[in-house]
Amino acid sequence: MNKAIYTYPFEFKLEHGTSLSSLEIVYHSYGVLNSNKDNVIWFCHALTANSDVADWWDSLVGVGKTYDPTNHFIICANIIGSCYGSSGPLTIDKETNLPYYSTFPKITIRDMVNAHILLRKHLGIEKIHTLIGGSMGGYQVLEWAVAEPMAINQMVLVATSPQESAWGIAIHTAQRLAIETDPTWRDMNANAGAQGLKTARAIGMLTYRIMIPL
Repeated sequence: MNKAIYTYPFEFKLEHGTSLSSLEIVYHSYGVLNSNKDNVIWFCHALTANSDVADWWDSLVGVGKTYDPTNHFIICANIIGSCYGSSGPLTIDKETNLPYYSTFPKITIRDMVNAHILLRKHLGIEKIHTLIGGSMGGYQVLEWAVAEPMAINQMVLVATSPQESAWGIAIHTAQRLAIETDPTWRDMNANAGAQGLKTARAIGMLTYRIMIPL
């Protein structure tokens, strides 16, 4: 397993029209890219996960498992906007020399995928054999397939969809309202909105449970 940081030293334009002066992407890799460069398995993580896919999806990734680093070159990159190392609210804003906190610009799934594409090119990967994502990771997989259809051989989608349902939009709106109800959510410190986020996450956890009749 290897953890690394890729630094893109140029302006990174965002879908909403703003930009970041540079970009850092934290990623984990497992195994070795073979001579044919055809053994790449790329995971896109969900909202609250990180790039260490062998840790949070250890039933699927590891020696002797479905995606084995003995045979595959496995990559997972931390999304931008995350709190796990890639450029996000805790990144230093070069204009103020302070963390962005709540002033970090809005980002989209497309922005996340464009960052993944930069990393793919940096690593010399021409083709991804299997692109895998669950939940918000699945949104990234679908967007990537549209952005670079010739770079992806096959997709694995888990607990995701190409379009959000009215029910899903309502749940996410309730979660945002919970965060905004916390009067600290725009404070310029690392703990801003913590209680609101806790409530929002509790709402989310309730939606992840499937009731199976006995």
